[in-house]
Amino acid sequence: MNSLSIFCIVLGILTIVVRGPLIFAPSATLRTYDRLFLSTNTRLRAFAVVIAALAMTLLLIPFGDGSLAVFLHAVGWVMAAVALGILVFPDVLRKFARAIFSFFENAVDDAAVRVLGLLAVVFGFALIYIGFYVV
Repeated sequence: MNSLSIFCIVLGILTIVVRGPLIFAPSATLRTYDRLFLSTNTRLRAFAVVIAALAMTLLLIPFGDGSLAVFLHAVGWVMAAVALGILVFPDVLRKFARAIFSFFENAVDDAAVRVLGLLAVVFGFALIYIGFYVV
């Protein structure tokens, strides 16, 4: 196993663990995300540090050649920009994210949020498959 396959497997497991609860309890999961990540600027900045660490991982690990490696490298640059934006403007982005979470909790039906959670879990399994068999 090379670094690209290990990263795909870990990212797939993380996707399943984080988005899986949306299938069973969508509004409770959204409230938990709001409470854990968006309740204060300090928590949002701590989350940005985690995003920045993951971005640096994507940028510094040599994934080799190929389209998936180039895509993950580009995702690393986007994540670095997002982390920098959160660290510089936490209040603005926190209000924006809370508005999105409020919209999903109040205006969107639970069935649609469950479908989004199911699609995320399928994407996680696809990443695990790519990590084991494709890469």
